[in-house]
Amino acid sequence: MAIREQRFTREDLSALYDQPENAQKRFELLDGEIIEAPPARPRHQWIIAHIMFVMLKYVEPRQMGFVFSDGVSYTLPNGDVLIPNASFVSRERQGWPLPDAFQFAPDLAVEVASPGSWERQLLGKAESYLESGTKIVWIVYPDRQMASICRRSDDGSLNLRKVDAAGALDGDDLLPGFTLPLRDIFPPQPPQAPA
Repeated sequence: MAIREQRFTREDLSALYDQPENAQKRFELLDGEIIEAPPARPRHQWIIAHIMFVMLKYVEPRQMGFVFSDGVSYTLPNGDVLIPNASFVSRERQGWPLPDAFQFAPDLAVEVASPGSWERQLLGKAESYLESGTKIVWIVYPDRQMASICRRSDDGSLNLRKVDAAGALDGDDLLPGFTLPLRDIFPPQPPQAPA
């Protein structure tokens, strides 16, 4: 006997949001699976706020586009509905007025791993963003004090570049000249007691 795995749709996701008990919850749809986004912890939000602050300081004066915080969802052409922790949409793709919802992928998506995050799921999100038109995905791993910069290779495969705490996130051709040292987005570490 074959067991068929259920694949959820955007309609299933919408029905979930219509239930009163889900009024304060957030869900994503990734490859037919509905995933509940847990409430952000303070350290997680602190990191996101620092990333957004530096991005806004770079993007706004140059009128390059829009930086969005956690909570803005993107309905991707592949059927996924994702909510990055931060995102950037270029002015070439979106002007004023802003829509009520985005029906495309952001130009840049930021995912910050939380204690419950699975690396496979984060890489799955990166793949989904990139195949839907996102140019760069930053996956930040606070517990490991590192990040991955994800791009699509010329052959269509996922290109990952690991960056340690001494390195920096960059904007490549999307945000030319933009760099964000990782040490600037991680909370300060308590001083080590002498041995």
